[in-house]
Amino acid sequence: MPWFENLLVSARTLWANRLRSGLTMLGLVIGIGSVILMLALGAGAQNFVKDQFRSLGTNVVVVGEDRPARGGRPFTMADVAALGRVSAVQETAPFMAADGRVVWKSHNASGRIYGITPALVRMLGFPVLKGRFFSEQEVVERAPVVVIGQEVSKELFGAEEPVGKQVLINSQTLTVIGVTKQVAFRGFLQFVDRGLMMPLPFVHERLLPSETPFGKRVDLAFLATKPGETIQTVTFQVTNLLRQRHQNTDTDDFFVGNTQDQLDIFNNITLGFSIVLGLTAAISLIVGGINIMNIMLVSVTERTREIGLRKALGASQGAILMQFVVEAVLLSWLGGLMGVLVGVGLANLIGAFSPLKPEVTPWSIALAAGVSGAIGVFFGVFPAQRAARLDPIIALRAD
Repeated sequence: MPWFENLLVSARTLWANRLRSGLTMLGLVIGIGSVILMLALGAGAQNFVKDQFRSLGTNVVVVGEDRPARGGRPFTMADVAALGRVSAVQETAPFMAADGRVVWKSHNASGRIYGITPALVRMLGFPVLKGRFFSEQEVVERAPVVVIGQEVSKELFGAEEPVGKQVLINSQTLTVIGVTKQVAFRGFLQFVDRGLMMPLPFVHERLLPSETPFGKRVDLAFLATKPGETIQTVTFQVTNLLRQRHQNTDTDDFFVGNTQDQLDIFNNITLGFSIVLGLTAAISLIVGGINIMNIMLVSVTERTREIGLRKALGASQGAILMQFVVEAVLLSWLGGLMGVLVGVGLANLIGAFSPLKPEVTPWSIALAAGVSGAIGVFFGVFPAQRAARLDPIIALRAD
């Protein structure tokens, strides 16, 4: 029997038992749909985080005090000034942070005090919703100005215009000159939406006294690499310089990180999750395949007389084998097709209602189609062989 006739016969058989066929395909629909959705979510999550890291600047190195290290010296403005003279560093941006409370009239809100300079704004590109960031001149003058995060702005001012208002932050009066846009992810600055960003010298002198025997302490310093220099070069030079300045021998009392390190860590985490989720989906596919084999065995039993009649009329073992294999493959392929539609539909639904945009790639669909076809062949061969090996006389005597 030509293959297309086998296909038509299989389609008619499945349609005649459509409820049973639909229930048999359900396992594959769930399995393939899960594979498509997990792969789409994984790709979407990676793209989302990569975009966020790119917005942070992939040429930025972060240096800070390693607090758990005992007996080390603090990380200070003097260190930042020395790092600014490293040949591979283009620009430095010291950074100080602490919890704070901001008050306007009868309203108050908690926030995160950030002492920064315009250099950090240039490196990380803070988006401004209203107003502006402070200038280099205002930093030098210790101007009492603040740029607030969008969440703080909503809590304090509601629908009122925040720019130009005077607020109290830890008993200091400051003028609001800008509001940042809401951001989804900011790495080391994960609290930007609740940020209270002020000139660093003002923070040092009026809000967070930080004198040490080695100079004014800072939490971090962001370093922009020079064009043509690599992150690895900057990391090497910075590490050597700080070891000399801090006279470290066994354990460093500072850390040097970069966005690429964080991105690599995230990629490893997502890869681990993808493997675990993939194994879970694979279990669903195996269960679906076993279900298909079970139903095909039942079908062989129910159609014993039909098989015997075909063999009595001259059908070869190969023809019988092919008939049932085609039927199993068609069943699994239809289940895979519906699973793809379900997976793509769920991915689009999640993308419509969340900032995460799942990405369904052509290779994931090809993988799903290949896997569903392979399942049909793998789990359909045994019932087909059983049908092909039936003795026609015994088969015709069957009830």
